[in-house]
Amino acid sequence: MGNNASIKPTELLRIPAFRLLWTNSFLFILVQSTQRFAFVWLALDLGARSDISGVILFVMGVPALLISLPVGVMSDRMDRRLLLMGSQLGALATTIAIAAMVTTGHITTTWAIVGSFIAGIFIALGQPVRSAMIPTLVPQDKLVGAIAVSTIGSNIGLIIGPATAGPVIRVWGIQGAFWLQAVLYTIGFIALIPLKVPAVPNSVRRKIREDIFEGLRFINGHESVRSLYVLLSSSTLFMMAPWIVLGPQIAREQAGATGSQTTALFALLGVGQFITSMAIMRFNHKMIRKGLWFMCGLCWGSSVQILLGQSNSIPMMGLFLFLWGLGGGFYMNLNQTLIQNNTPPEVMGRVMALHSLLMSGLAPAGALAVGFIARRIDSAPLVFSACGALMLVSVGYFLTFKKHLRPMS
Repeated sequence: MGNNASIKPTELLRIPAFRLLWTNSFLFILVQSTQRFAFVWLALDLGARSDISGVILFVMGVPALLISLPVGVMSDRMDRRLLLMGSQLGALATTIAIAAMVTTGHITTTWAIVGSFIAGIFIALGQPVRSAMIPTLVPQDKLVGAIAVSTIGSNIGLIIGPATAGPVIRVWGIQGAFWLQAVLYTIGFIALIPLKVPAVPNSVRRKIREDIFEGLRFINGHESVRSLYVLLSSSTLFMMAPWIVLGPQIAREQAGATGSQTTALFALLGVGQFITSMAIMRFNHKMIRKGLWFMCGLCWGSSVQILLGQSNSIPMMGLFLFLWGLGGGFYMNLNQTLIQNNTPPEVMGRVMALHSLLMSGLAPAGALAVGFIARRIDSAPLVFSACGALMLVSVGYFLTFKKHLRPMS
């Protein structure tokens, strides 16, 4: 399926292997949409502020910084299904342990940090494998559609996850959010049992370091892909990192939202992304210059972020989150599509491992810095808006001077 037809999700979901992977990925997003929020809210309940919240999120991303690239090599060499099942079981065991400690009252800030780090190990093991498996499960001409359908699943998860977590927290407390994650991990593991994945083609076995550098050399030598990764890094540092560490604090202290109200607000972000993603699927054949749409989405998102940081009421924050999600639907959909469309299959695992490293590793590292800065100047809203301004400057540079990105498809 190229750019000549709109995307048909039902056609892709009729492929058994893709449907099972989509189910597992969807449940994983449900977990992710509640996990980081649950850890930050738990830290707030334990009396911590933005600096400790930043530490918790940072240690969750440390494993991604350390092992994502080796995992990318492993996914190009080994049985990807077994790697994914192992990561799922480890994440399930960790989540059950944390939920039990919260329920019994034995959780402390230290244990929250330790639990976050262990959870990050299994996230780092599984996420690159999920991304690398997609091109092996669908025909090449349906890859764009498969990525879009996967992103739609993520959008739906971002809506349902917070919307479900809110009532759970209200009825059972913060421990309910962790038990909910354990249930979702269990169902996701069951979905992997019948999954059949094509064997990874035999390749020349070299040292892991050499294989890692081959993937990095491809990215560095492909000007457009390199630019996409620079923008991905910028959006991770200036948009995702401030949001995951400061979002709950702004909602709680600036807008006066409770835990359940905050999860409802977060769901509006997913609603905006879902609407844009559906529009991209419907009008995919008319989006000739996807690179330009990608950068315009970033411009919109960073502009709204500046306003979002200054929200001082629940309705205002809800409106700006919805608008932020509309822009996010463009760059979240199109970044991965553009990268995978321009990456050869033999280095796909390693290229997507770097994608996972930036998303899962760089964001918490940025959250650590953002959390400490916000605590130092005692103004989470100011830091959040300033990060939006920095992102706007970054994408404005590429939009103005890197014209090779505009015609990418």
